[in-house]
Amino acid sequence: MSNSNKLNNDMVSKNSMPANFSGQVFAHKLNFIASTLAKKGIHLSRLLKGTDIEPHGLKDREYKIHKEQIVTFYRNVLALDMPAISLLLGAAIKPKDYGLYGCTLLCCKGLRSTLEFAIRYHNLVTKTVNMSLHDDESGQSCFRFEDLLFTRDLEEFNIELQCVIVLSLVRDCLNSENFSFDALRFSFAKPKHHQLYQEFFRCPISYGNQHSEFLFNNDKWSLNTPSSNPFAMPILLSQCDVVLNSVAIKNEFLITINNWIAANMQQELCAKKLASALYLTPRTLRRKLSEQGTSFTEIVKDLRCSAAKKLITETQLTIEDIGCAIGFNDVSNFRAAFKKWTGETPSKLRHVN
Repeated sequence: MSNSNKLNNDMVSKNSMPANFSGQVFAHKLNFIASTLAKKGIHLSRLLKGTDIEPHGLKDREYKIHKEQIVTFYRNVLALDMPAISLLLGAAIKPKDYGLYGCTLLCCKGLRSTLEFAIRYHNLVTKTVNMSLHDDESGQSCFRFEDLLFTRDLEEFNIELQCVIVLSLVRDCLNSENFSFDALRFSFAKPKHHQLYQEFFRCPISYGNQHSEFLFNNDKWSLNTPSSNPFAMPILLSQCDVVLNSVAIKNEFLITINNWIAANMQQELCAKKLASALYLTPRTLRRKLSEQGTSFTEIVKDLRCSAAKKLITETQLTIEDIGCAIGFNDVSNFRAAFKKWTGETPSKLRHVN
């Protein structure tokens, strides 16, 4: 690898490391999905098969689940083989289905505040997608979605569902069923049910893009939210902060681990070294990670996969350099691992984008 292209740890850990699924999350979204499908005659047992989720837990606002439980639940949903099921589910959601999060969302003043709140407090609900807002000098903004499950057979469903949910909630906040963004880009290929998209999103849609995102002109920032309540907002935000802080404290252990892995990604990673850095025994580390529903191997895989995707799509670094940057000295091993993670080669992903 040439010196000019060589990446240091700081670049990998700070500039190329997207958000990662950490710890346990609230089960609100799964409860909503189960309730919606129950109206279609789908019994809860079919959705919870193999998840180890307690049926009564979904009704508990404090009940938390981990990534693998969500993955199994989502696969059970897709196994129902219902056409465009993400549209069915996302279009049915209402702010009230999200409790405190939804109530506060309705009280936000204006579209920008609504979207900014949705991003900042997303951990109050079942966060399986990272959302971010980007403005540019041309007067256009984008609301971006990034998959956090890193499970290739679920990426399309996960992103698609979140896009539908966001638009449904925004329409409720604006009290406008006709609202639409100016354009929608998806990172995945055109699905079989793509014709149904137009009926719901009501804007130009393209596929195979670098990111999944809504695009809109900045003049939409002035759109009014009729249910905004400046008197209730401080109280609601205070309550949101209390809940959010409790989640952050419980996930602090995983955040520390993510940071250590990111900082040492170019080296040979092993659980023993991490345990030593945290002043834990390897056995205690395994137990703590198991309690969070994950493992050292799973975290390393997710972080390497997300970093590789970002470097492939957003830089001009060679595939070999990217492999080295995330800890692969042999480019063939990196290509094989990336294909296993995502279902496609690094070169194909770069060509698409």
